[in-house]
Amino acid sequence: MLAEREILDCLPFGLIVTDREGRILLWNDAMESLTGTKAADVQGGWIQCWSAELAEIGTQGHIFLRNGEEQSFSLSVRTAVSRKGHRVWVVIPDSRQELDQAQTDFVSTVSHELRTPLTSIKGFVDTLLRSGSQLSEAQHRRFLRIIKNQADRLTRLVEDILTVSRIQSGRLKNLPQRLDLGEMIDRVFENLAQKYGAERMRRELPGALPEVWADQDRLEQILTNLIDNALKYSEHGAPVCVSADLDPEDRNVLWIAVHDLGIGIPEENLDQIFNRFSRIDSPLTREREGTGLGLYITKSLVESLGGTIHVESRYGMGSTFTVSLPAVQAGAIEPGEEGWHA
Repeated sequence: MLAEREILDCLPFGLIVTDREGRILLWNDAMESLTGTKAADVQGGWIQCWSAELAEIGTQGHIFLRNGEEQSFSLSVRTAVSRKGHRVWVVIPDSRQELDQAQTDFVSTVSHELRTPLTSIKGFVDTLLRSGSQLSEAQHRRFLRIIKNQADRLTRLVEDILTVSRIQSGRLKNLPQRLDLGEMIDRVFENLAQKYGAERMRRELPGALPEVWADQDRLEQILTNLIDNALKYSEHGAPVCVSADLDPEDRNVLWIAVHDLGIGIPEENLDQIFNRFSRIDSPLTREREGTGLGLYITKSLVESLGGTIHVESRYGMGSTFTVSLPAVQAGAIEPGEEGWHA
């Protein structure tokens, strides 16, 4: 009996068993986690006393409970009657409720991120309108530069949100083609040079590197996100190096590594950094702007191209993000080219 109870307590869903009269015989660990009610407090008692709503459910239905913060949540319930007349209740969180909560959290976080640059833009515009005649030319330029930077930040955030929407809805479309990795890296370096300085970006590529098979826009966004992050989270003037090579064990795979000597990532945060809106809360990161969407988007884009991404890091010493993507083999014929067959 003890072994059976241990098995029931390991189930990933709530389980209740009552006798013919409705007395609770079993209340497993998952039920304790879902409801906050201990088995010792209800076993032997009447199911209708704990929840009249639950007792009235036929074969399936939903019940609504409130936690200590007076927030309601929904549980999905299925019931059956055993050959001995015992009634069995299977209880799981309502997936619709979880989806609603996820959507609420997303809207709340996005609203907060949008409000920050908008508040800054409005504040400096109000100052220019109210006291513009009293400001020097240098102050005018400074305020306009801040407004432009915050508008650029707002644009990036909106683009990131749109990308997240396409990823989650399955509307992200790729057009894979042969791409010269060196040219793609140079393009990203050129775009970031004005912001960080060209001297901070280095590349180390072998002379006979094959082309990479990827969507051009997606690959540019992947490289931009990783290199921009590396530069942003490094001390001023610290270099960032981009290297690439064929996987020695699989010549069909190309590795691209972005290495920095920046602030690094604590070990306990490594498994969270690719989550949506994930940001490391530390004195070294708070002063850097960011939404926590960049690495989530990067990972999703890499996987949409049939690749993988992983990170190695030591807090305070730097990080290396490594992406694998399909390499174009010598003599390979691209779809649509002469000689290609499906």
